[in-house]
Amino acid sequence: MILLLPLRPFLKRYLPVFLGGIFSSIFAGSSVVVVVQNYYLKAISLAISAQVAWWACVVLACALSLSNIMIVRGRRDWVWVMVVYFGACLVTALPAIRYSPHLFIYAESLFWPLLGLLILNSKRHREMRGKLVELRFRRKRIQKIADRLQKGDFALINWERCLIPDNLLFGNIRIVAVGLYEDISE
Repeated sequence: MILLLPLRPFLKRYLPVFLGGIFSSIFAGSSVVVVVQNYYLKAISLAISAQVAWWACVVLACALSLSNIMIVRGRRDWVWVMVVYFGACLVTALPAIRYSPHLFIYAESLFWPLLGLLILNSKRHREMRGKLVELRFRRKRIQKIADRLQKGDFALINWERCLIPDNLLFGNIRIVAVGLYEDISE
């Protein structure tokens, strides 16, 4: 495994805010599904309402999973999927006040999307997304260098500009230090 940045400090600093965004999105979606099922879909039979709620949860979980995976892979624009998700949760939950829902359920369906938007807009979450984008560019650069090394095209690599940690292994070529390499094929 190639570590391009120290893992423990990165996780210690950014994992709580990342998991906070994930959990707030889960709770926001579930509370809005409860509001929709109990107040908007009262006239529909319970079996159809339960099936609609189940499919809504599946679709929301898939969208959130894809969005978070792409954020972790360094795709900064995928945070807008989460923003639209939280906005849709708020827009869906706000008009439920006219049905006079249970106060806790209504407050919860408003609290979690607002908390999720706050987390996404926090300085630490923005900083984490910036670090993940930087990490994606480093991975691309190292992959490009590894492809050139595999082809035997050593002259075209500007070794002074390469930011490579010591002792990386690409296929059968081990980069021992910047500018030094050895072929370990047998």
